[in-house]
Amino acid sequence: MAGVRRPVLLTVDDNRSVHEVYALAFEPSYDHLRAHRGHEALSILQARRVDVVVLDLMMPDLNGMEVLDRALKVTPGLIVVICSVIDASQSALRAIRRGAADYFVKPTEPEVMETVVRQLLAARGEPDVAIPQPTLITRRVLIIGMDPGFRAALTVALQRQCRVDVAPRSSVAIEMLQTMTPDLIVCDLRSASSERLLGLQSLRAKFQKGPMIIVGSGERIGPFLAPSADRAEILVPEPVDFALLFSEIATLLAVRCEGAPMTRLSTPSSIAVGQIVARYTDHALRVSDLTAGSGLSVGHFAHLFSAEMGSPPMEWVVRVRIQAAIFALRETGDKVSTIARRFGFYDGPHLALTLRRRGLGRPGDFRRY
Repeated sequence: MAGVRRPVLLTVDDNRSVHEVYALAFEPSYDHLRAHRGHEALSILQARRVDVVVLDLMMPDLNGMEVLDRALKVTPGLIVVICSVIDASQSALRAIRRGAADYFVKPTEPEVMETVVRQLLAARGEPDVAIPQPTLITRRVLIIGMDPGFRAALTVALQRQCRVDVAPRSSVAIEMLQTMTPDLIVCDLRSASSERLLGLQSLRAKFQKGPMIIVGSGERIGPFLAPSADRAEILVPEPVDFALLFSEIATLLAVRCEGAPMTRLSTPSSIAVGQIVARYTDHALRVSDLTAGSGLSVGHFAHLFSAEMGSPPMEWVVRVRIQAAIFALRETGDKVSTIARRFGFYDGPHLALTLRRRGLGRPGDFRRY
């Protein structure tokens, strides 16, 4: 159409490898500009029209909050999306109160980032900007639970098709619900204290009509369930059947969100995910261990798992290790070397190298608030 242009998107991050991830997400449909410092970003905004800024919070010259404030003065109404390694529950609320439109927490899949930016542009509705097609609906899931391995496995599994937010406790989740409305909450209460079980009531009060999946003992949790005509509340009992869990997730999201159906797990993949949650920190874990009892050859199993989970089995294990380590870096004051060994890395430098190679920054970045 005459007079209609591609949207212009500026990514701001001091880590050059992160821009390559952004390129995968945006360059097919957007004019992608890059800035590696806050001052460089502001110079670009003063020099040309930009529709969307994807902004890191932690940079060496100006931090993201300073860039956000100045960018909105240069271009009032600019769409700014925060993308940072630090915990969304604290940083995102401050950024949104200061004018940001939305946020991502690294790592987020490129396709999910693009979908969210596209929806923000569509909501703005500027007639001279060509909104990339096709228009998809971004599902959003909030995972709550203390077990980092369980949270990490669900996060890695769902990231390809959903926006995933994670909280270790209901109190943190309630704070996060000030800045986002998920389509589904998955709450892991397998080892919850009585006090945490009672915290379900506060969570329900904040998430009044949204569906919830609660994972834990039917005997302990059954009396606390409170499904209603307005809200589904489903128990997935221990020991966790991951095929059942993913089936319930897919069913509830299909009711609330249009779009392609969610992945459902075969029995072999379900058993493997359970083994990964139990043994992801074990250096000795091999694909042959994950095929045990499946009746499949290693090659057949690896092909099936890759098709259902989006990556080969051992790459999936590494991603779960990385995600669990990130949770520990955000949520504890333990030494990096201690966290590295706890989650299956040889030492602190090994964890640091793994994060850097994947464009996720340094371990210390996850602790800057």
